[in-house]
Amino acid sequence: MRAWGGRPWLKGLVALCSLGLCSLGLGAVEAVAQERAVVPDDTLVTLRAQQVLVPFTVVDRLNRPVTTITAADVRLFEDGVEQDIVALGRAPDLPTTVVVVLDCSGSMVGRLPLAKRATLTFLERILRLPQDRAALLACQQDLLLAQPLTGSLDALRQSLATLDERLPSPLGRVMPFDPRQDTPPGTALYAALYAAIELIPEATDERRRVVVAISDGFDSEGLVRIGEVIEHAWRNQVSLYALGIGQPELTATDDQRTVNRADLERLCAATGGQAFFPRLDREFFTAFEQIDTDLRQRFVLAYTPANEAATFRTIRIEVPRHPDWKVRHRAGYYTNPSE
Repeated sequence: MRAWGGRPWLKGLVALCSLGLCSLGLGAVEAVAQERAVVPDDTLVTLRAQQVLVPFTVVDRLNRPVTTITAADVRLFEDGVEQDIVALGRAPDLPTTVVVVLDCSGSMVGRLPLAKRATLTFLERILRLPQDRAALLACQQDLLLAQPLTGSLDALRQSLATLDERLPSPLGRVMPFDPRQDTPPGTALYAALYAAIELIPEATDERRRVVVAISDGFDSEGLVRIGEVIEHAWRNQVSLYALGIGQPELTATDDQRTVNRADLERLCAATGGQAFFPRLDREFFTAFEQIDTDLRQRFVLAYTPANEAATFRTIRIEVPRHPDWKVRHRAGYYTNPSE
């Protein structure tokens, strides 16, 4: 049974949206948000099992995927203690479940048409197997499940094509973000990411579980904290990827104010994903291509933990023979995700 982590209001959101009852208003969210469990912002996470499987990706200094690696190249540490690797190999071509979170607030008005086109191209690439599934979740101050999980590209195309008029605040009534303002426009981004993770079925089968966010990275509503999103992703074995985008006419200095690079990078790095910051139109499509390649070029290792006491265990993978290589993987796991 799915552990909702003290989030009955998000369970209600997913249920309402699945029935086609549009969005959950911000007022309703605020009324029940107090029911959340208090979780430290930097809480880390773990799976109760004798053997632990850790998917990971390795890239070289040019960010190209490394396709050949052996157990002799890899060192694994759990809670700072080196572990014996039982097996290592290429991850099989597993089915994928992906939820795309589209930020439709004022800061995104100018880039949303391009973001939707790039998203469709990505979904056309990612939905290869009969078991692959994708969903679309839009966020402003309120959330809208634009398309529940489906394997139908036609349904996803239609959802993207009709998204604008179905938003809680249609784009024609959303004011573009003025970078001279101190406060970015209202966006419940972290609540949307948390809800997106909830949309992905429990980890009862072998598949890739992915959430991709297209956003400037700012959350102005404070309904969910960033540490809670990371923890929830760990518990549900979900990798987070992000395309961090601001307005195309901004200078590099302005971009630092209107794209929250630090938080997007933190979300992705902690869960084994990657954050991209495209500025040119073609870089949107390149970023999605890299996400697809990243998911298809993963390795997986297995080990038996020496420590059976800790509830949460941190993980670190090193490739000391290749100091210019970078390894991406989740930062830890719970021995019992439902607790």
